[in-house]
Amino acid sequence: MAGRKQKKNDIQGKWLKEALAKQDVTVYRLAKELGYSREKFYRHIHNKTYLSSESLAEIARKFPSMNMRFVLTGEGGAVLETKS
Repeated sequence: MAGRKQKKNDIQGKWLKEALAKQDVTVYRLAKELGYSREKFYRHIHNKTYLSSESLAEIARKFPSMNMRFVLTGEGGAVLETKS
């Protein structure tokens, strides 16, 4: 059974940071638009905490072109492809 340390390595905050950069969104803007402190997201980016499903859902609603699969797993592109 995988321990907490192994699980922590499976979810990495750098993927949120990369996805935000592709959207030209700063952590400050993300926090302000969602009504959270910047520290909440910086702690996640530095792999100190996880984001709740509620926080992830709010990010997905606010930034619909952000690929949440990438934010969670690092798989795929940071931005969803738009269908023409």
